[in-house]
Amino acid sequence: MSRPSKAAAKSAESEMSLVFEVDGNPVGVLHLDLDRIWPLINHRKRDTAPAEWIDRGRFRTAVRAAVARNLTESLQKQLHPAIGKEIVQAQLNLETMVLKAETAAQVFGRTTREIKAFTAKSGRTMEDFQTFFWQNLMNESDAADLKKAWKAAAKKK
Repeated sequence: MSRPSKAAAKSAESEMSLVFEVDGNPVGVLHLDLDRIWPLINHRKRDTAPAEWIDRGRFRTAVRAAVARNLTESLQKQLHPAIGKEIVQAQLNLETMVLKAETAAQVFGRTTREIKAFTAKSGRTMEDFQTFFWQNLMNESDAADLKKAWKAAAKKK
């Protein structure tokens, strides 16, 4: 059986992972490399113990662990609400897009035959309609008057 190298063991020691949950379900992990973050935190390079009788290695390890713990707790306190807020926003975006698609179906038709008849009546192609639909769906515009938007898009052509 092979043993992990010292570099791999050191790498594992320096990695911090924050698991994010929404409604009790893990949705992601943030990995931080303490070896890379530490120089940003300890930019003054004050690794010396404040007194001769304090073991320098133990002091450095204890300080680094305490700072890492505080950083982790702080990140969790700040990121969990932010992720929750962004998930709510994503839910609203999803609902908006579904409503826009449903509105388009109500305005233009639910079947391919209805859309083909509508585009033929307006002197445009199915490809024109598809382009219009997807652009309208993906932009921030309101789906209030799709027929006006369809006519305006025809004028731009």
